[in-house]
Amino acid sequence: MVEKNNWIQVLRGIAALMVVFFHLGDYWALVPELQFTKMLTRWGFAGVDIFFVLSGYVVYQSADKSQFGARHFLIRRAMRIYLGYWPVLLTLVLLGLFGLTYPSEHKNVSSILLLEPFMWNNWLPTAWSLTYELYFYLWVAIICAFKWVSRSITLPIFFLAVLLWNSLFLLVYPAEVYSGSQALRFPITGLGLEFLAGAAIAHFDKRYLWVNRLPVATLALGLVLTVAGFTLGTSSAQFDTIDILRSASYGVAAVGALLLVLGLSRCPPTAPKFMASIGDASYSLYLIHPVLLWMMAAFQFRHIAPGGNTQLIFFLLMPVVIVVASLVWFRWVEQPLFQAVANDNLGQRLLHRCKNYFAS
Repeated sequence: MVEKNNWIQVLRGIAALMVVFFHLGDYWALVPELQFTKMLTRWGFAGVDIFFVLSGYVVYQSADKSQFGARHFLIRRAMRIYLGYWPVLLTLVLLGLFGLTYPSEHKNVSSILLLEPFMWNNWLPTAWSLTYELYFYLWVAIICAFKWVSRSITLPIFFLAVLLWNSLFLLVYPAEVYSGSQALRFPITGLGLEFLAGAAIAHFDKRYLWVNRLPVATLALGLVLTVAGFTLGTSSAQFDTIDILRSASYGVAAVGALLLVLGLSRCPPTAPKFMASIGDASYSLYLIHPVLLWMMAAFQFRHIAPGGNTQLIFFLLMPVVIVVASLVWFRWVEQPLFQAVANDNLGQRLLHRCKNYFAS
C-alpha cells in the first residue's frame, strides 16, 4: 500500500477548491461587490489539470508492482470511480423529481456509465473528467501489462506516442483540432500527457529517489514550472480550449505544483490538517458542488431579493456550505462505501463476480 502523503492531499484540496470557485464565479458576478473576484476565479478550471497530474502520480504508484494484474487493477479503479459518482448522480435525479433540475432522458446511459466526455452531455457536468480518467486507467494497464519490457521504456514510449499524435494533428490538420473533430480525440487525448507526466514522476522517483536527495532543487523546479506554465496558459484563450496546448501550459503548471508539494513533503513544514482533510474529501467536493450550487441558487432566487447585504452574505457563505457539506458527504457516504468494498467480504465478493463476468 502506498503511504499517504498529506501534502498531496493538500494539493488535492486546492485543486478541488479551484474548480469550486471557478463555477462559483458566475454566481458571484451577479453581486456588484463580488464582481472583482472574476479575475481570479476564471482560472479555477486549471484545478482539473492538477487532478489529472495527481491521478497519474497516485494511480501509477498503485500499479507499479512486479505482480501486476490488469483486470484486477481496472476493476478496482472503475469501482473507485463509480462508487463515488453514482450516489451523487442518484441525488441529482431525486432532486429532479422535486422540480429542481431534471436530466434529459437521452443522457441516461452515457451519464450513468460515464461514456460521454463532453461536459454538457452529462447530467453532472463535472463528470466529463471522469470519462477521461477511465481512459487513463486503461493506458496504465497497457503500460504495466508488458512484463517482458521495462516500464522505464514503455512509459516514455507511450508518452511520446500521445505527444506525437496530438502534435502532428495540430500541425497537419489544425482545422480539425480547433473544431474538436480530431481523430481519436478522446481515447488519445492530449490531456493524457498530464496524467502520464504524473506517472513518470512516480516511476522515476521510485527508482532514483531524486526528490528525497534533492528536495530544494525539486521545490525550485516546481516553482519555475508552475509560474511558467500558468503564464503561458493565461496568454491566450487557445491554451484552455485545445487539449495539447492546455497540457503544454496548465499541465506544466500542474506538474510544477506536484513537484512543489513533493519537495515540501521532504522538508520541515507539516501539511495543514484542515486542507489535508479537504483533500481527503476532494472527490466528494468535486462531484457534489454543482448540485449544491444549483440548490442554493434556486433558494436565493425564490427567497432572497437581489441587492443588499442579505444577498451578499448569502453568496459569501456558499463556499463554506459547500465545503462543510462535502466533508459530511465524504464521512458518511463516500468513505463508508469505499471501505466496504476495500475491506469487507462484500467488496471481495463484488470484485470476484466482476472478474468472473469479464473472464466469461
